[in-house]
Amino acid sequence: MESQDYIIQYKQDDQWRMHRLHYHEGVELMLVLSDGGDFFLDRKMYPLRKNTLFILSANTLHRDETGPDDTGFRRYVLHIMPALLERLSTNQTDFAEALRNAGTCIHLSDEDTERLSMLFEKLRISLPPVFGSDIKERITLCEILLLVCSRMRSVRKDSGAANPDYDRVQPILEYLRNNSSEKISLDKLAARFAMSKHYLCHIFKKGTGFSVMEYVIQLRIINAQRMLRQGATVQEASERSGFQTYSHFIRTFNSYVGISPKKYAKQYSMGEHA
Repeated sequence: MESQDYIIQYKQDDQWRMHRLHYHEGVELMLVLSDGGDFFLDRKMYPLRKNTLFILSANTLHRDETGPDDTGFRRYVLHIMPALLERLSTNQTDFAEALRNAGTCIHLSDEDTERLSMLFEKLRISLPPVFGSDIKERITLCEILLLVCSRMRSVRKDSGAANPDYDRVQPILEYLRNNSSEKISLDKLAARFAMSKHYLCHIFKKGTGFSVMEYVIQLRIINAQRMLRQGATVQEASERSGFQTYSHFIRTFNSYVGISPKKYAKQYSMGEHA
């Protein structure tokens, strides 16, 4: 099932391999239902095992891959947009804050996995738009978030193993995240980190799967999406996120997001989702 605010999927793959790290605008919950290969989460690597729950905050780099013997790798994946988390939160129970910097892995009991699977499946089955169906949908989402946040507090987190390729470029990633709206060139970036431009591009690609500029563009798009949700005009989002021309911003946004910035802003306007 898909909506403007969340996407819920059940996935089963044979010999699945995601070749490069990627990230999402919102929070991702991945419930692993069968043993697989490995999951790369920022600078750590985790084995994909049944009853594992990955909780990824927005913009967390990750990828997963299974080996030749990992047939039928099964999992539920739920993406939740920040605006929805805000609307489901209360002063006492702030889901948005609890999941803001999650980026973690926990191991659930068989009972918790079964319960969470039932809730995911319930959410995945689209209800006809009749009286009360929206309330039932909201209740299911809240039940999922309550269970996840509860276990985050009570279950010991898996520390994972080091991901050396990511470690080498982590300072560069941090710098780009903090300065993505500024004018960035490979020459200046290489000089800042005291390495050749060729070596910088090589280790960055190896560690993330992105070129440096691909990563910068995606950061700018994510920042522009956030600004549009907060009420900025398309022109303001273009300028403040770091795009040099308005036309380049429009083309790039359409390419990455699949809709125009104007339509995106309308979908997530405060009035439409009050």
